Amino acid sequence: MRPILLLVMLVLALALALPGLVSTESRPLDDAARAEAPGQFVALSDGQVHYRWWGPEAGEPVVMVHGFSVPSFTWKRNAAELGSAGYRVLTFDLYGRGFSDRPALAYDRATYVGQLSELLDALAVDRPVHLVGLSMGGAVVAAFAADHPKRVASATFLAPFNRPVDVGPLAWPLVGDYLARVFYLPQMPQRQLGDFIAPDEQGPWITRYREQMALEGFADAVITTAQGYLQSDPIGDFQAVGQQGLPSLLIWGDRDSVFPLTQAESVRQALGPSHRFVLVENAGHALHYERDESINQVLLRFYAELAAPTTQRMP
Repeated sequence: MRPILLLVMLVLALALALPGLVSTESRPLDDAARAEAPGQFVALSDGQVHYRWWGPEAGEPVVMVHGFSVPSFTWKRNAAELGSAGYRVLTFDLYGRGFSDRPALAYDRATYVGQLSELLDALAVDRPVHLVGLSMGGAVVAAFAADHPKRVASATFLAPFNRPVDVGPLAWPLVGDYLARVFYLPQMPQRQLGDFIAPDEQGPWITRYREQMALEGFADAVITTAQGYLQSDPIGDFQAVGQQGLPSLLIWGDRDSVFPLTQAESVRQALGPSHRFVLVENAGHALHYERDESINQVLLRFYAELAAPTTQRMP
């Protein structure tokens, strides 16, 4: 019996040690790490937030909110183009992602709406902004617009998180945490390529993604978000945007494998007649990056049309 008991103890010890063994978090998010980041930092009530401005200071403000796990570098091709067109574009890392701090928070609707509100206050953005949200960032944009409609000039949603996400056993307390650390998180960089139609053409995407995974606290933030916010139903916020009559734009890729095109109809119904819908052909979930020229032109036309006199607007 003793050899069997010893074997069981060894297997148990290995199982308990496995999350630490496979973890990629090797360094703290300190001043040395922040010095490697482009852009700037600002201290909010829950920690340091990494942000970056693009375009002229006098331009109309556009704020871009990234999705569940890919930080603000995802917007580079869009922010640079809109900035060159004269808009003042703000990109930033949500808490727990990129170079922003990883505080012990719920990582839920209130967390992200509060972060965005505080960020705009801290940066003295005192005029309505054009919000652009991708995936989970789309739900954050809808939530912010629902709570602070006077601070929003328009809301654009790119394949937004719009219903509870089935993450299977990962949603289970304790067990889900363990499974996420051992099996899901180590595969996250490679999984990102599933967002693209042509994954082999994406260059340093995985390398950029791994940078944030090396900083302590990333796993905690992602797991908490998956077990919390992604299990909520954000459709009510999209309904609020529609009821308030805020100008909104919904963009979807026809080959999205994360939030399939079939989900677009429920979002369209929630947004109602105040929204416009654009379908991007041969585009996956990372349509803003892989089809950046198309997305940028859609955004610029949308903003130009909003700025035109009422009599010149398209029906």
